[in-house]
Amino acid sequence: MTQSKDMTNQLERRGVVVSERTVCRRLNEAGARYSRPMSKALLTEHHRQNRLRWAQHHKATDWNQVIFSDETTVCLNSLKGLVWNFPGNKKVVRTVKHPIKVNVWGCFSSKGLGRIICFRQNLDAKFMCSIYKCGLLPTAKKQFGNEPRS
Repeated sequence: MTQSKDMTNQLERRGVVVSERTVCRRLNEAGARYSRPMSKALLTEHHRQNRLRWAQHHKATDWNQVIFSDETTVCLNSLKGLVWNFPGNKKVVRTVKHPIKVNVWGCFSSKGLGRIICFRQNLDAKFMCSIYKCGLLPTAKKQFGNEPRS
């Protein structure tokens, strides 16, 4: 996988002068596609069956009474650009060992979006509790009031 400009430069060094557009057309004709490298969760058949079982077991749940929350890490200098890929080729992208990153936590419910908290430190149980205290609890009070629900 590579950029068409890189290919054009390599060809010029070998004495072949072509435009980037020509390189793109020829790659397209050869079956390559210009796209982002695919990211896919590593789910086994066992994982899929567990998820299906869980979903079937919780079909009757009133999801209007639930707040969903999650955290993720965003790498600020990751290489997620478009590249030319041929079908069947293994995609290898060289990355920085310790990229610059920011962690983000957020929540939402059927009643709307909740707070978003950005942080740099590693997430442990103590810090997660502080996020719940300053992010999740205020959102729950705002969206659902102070009354406990069953």
